[in-house]
Amino acid sequence: MKLLPTITFLLSTLISALLIGCADPVPSDYTEEVVLEGFVLVGEPLSNIRIYRSLPITDTFKIENAVVPDAEFIVMADGREIAMEFTSDSLGGTYRAVDTSYRVLPSVTYSATVRARGKVLTGTTTTPRILSWRVAPQDTFNYPGIANELVRYDSLDISWLSVPGVQRYVLSIQCLDTLGYGVYISPPTTDTNRRLRKEDRFDDGTLITSERTRYGLALQASTPVVWSAFKWFGTHEIRVYAPDKAFNDWFSMVGFGRRSQYDYRLGNVKGGLGVWGSASIIKHNSFLKKDNP
Repeated sequence: MKLLPTITFLLSTLISALLIGCADPVPSDYTEEVVLEGFVLVGEPLSNIRIYRSLPITDTFKIENAVVPDAEFIVMADGREIAMEFTSDSLGGTYRAVDTSYRVLPSVTYSATVRARGKVLTGTTTTPRILSWRVAPQDTFNYPGIANELVRYDSLDISWLSVPGVQRYVLSIQCLDTLGYGVYISPPTTDTNRRLRKEDRFDDGTLITSERTRYGLALQASTPVVWSAFKWFGTHEIRVYAPDKAFNDWFSMVGFGRRSQYDYRLGNVKGGLGVWGSASIIKHNSFLKKDNP
C-alpha cells in the first residue's frame, strides 16, 4: 500500500503550487541559540561536555562549525568551583575538568554557567546516590540460536540496589569490538565477529542500525538481559543508569536514539537550549559466545 506517500506527495505539490503563486517571500528569519549538552556521571571524569550554537538552515550543517570553543564555562560542585578547559576533537571539541583525575561525586549539586555569544545559560543537577549490583551479569553468555531467542533463561537475570527518587532506569549494551572475536577466547583463534541476525526488527531500517549500542528501560531494579538486545557477538559492556529527571527527560526526548528533534519543555537549561543532567552508573563486561562458532 502506497496510499500515504501518495497523499503526502499530492499535499506537498499543492502547497508548493500555492507558495509559487504567492508574491510573499519565503520567511528566512534566524535567531541564533546557544546549546549546553552535559551529562554528569557519578564516579566518572567531568568531561565530554559540549557547548555549541545553532546554525541557520540556509547553511550546510557541520557540528564542528557549531562548536563554541571560547565560552566562559563555570561548574560549581556544592559551591566549590571546578576549573574547566576546552579540548579539540574530531567533532570540534568538548569541555572537561582541568584536573583530569577528578571524579564526579554522588549526592552533590552540580551547577553550570555558560557565557557565550552574548548569552548566559544556566543548569543545575543533583547527582543520584551510588548504584551497585545485586546480581551482576554473567561473564559469558552462550547464545542458544535465533530459533530459541524467546526461551526463558534464569542466567540472564540481573538486578541492582534501587536508588531513592529514581522512577525508571536506563540500560545499555555496547559491543566493544564488532570485528574481533577469537582474540577474546581461550585458546585464541582467528575467528572474526559477526552480527546475530542480518535484519534487526528493533532498528526498523533506521540509521541506528550501525550503532554499537542499544538502549532500554527498566521500571524496577531488575530485568532479564534479552537476546534481542545484542546486535553482535563478542565482548560487550552492559550498563545501568540511575538518572535524574533531566537525564530521564532527555532520554524520552531522543527516543532510544531514533529521534533528533528538540522539545524545549524537556530541557532544563535556562537562557538557551540543551540538557544538564546526571546519573549514577554501574557497568560490567560480558562475552556473548556464538551458537555455531
